[in-house]
Amino acid sequence: MRVVAWLAVIGLGLLALVLGLLTLGAFASLSAGAPLALRSVGTLSATLGQSLGLEGLSPLSRALALTLLTSVVAALAAYIKPRS
Repeated sequence: MRVVAWLAVIGLGLLALVLGLLTLGAFASLSAGAPLALRSVGTLSATLGQSLGLEGLSPLSRALALTLLTSVVAALAAYIKPRS
């Protein structure tokens, strides 16, 4: 059971890192002065959002929603971490 919990923690942790990168890109795409690499990640984030049917949201709302989703995934990873 502990092995399954650790695998879930690792999977959720990696998902939180990917979502964090997409969130950073979404916020970077709001500014024209952001580095090109971050704006490119923001474009990827916007493309994924459109494929999920979120094209009706403004860029700021999409970035805030990604922030909330990233926080929930990271909190879930911390919650299910096996304790000794």
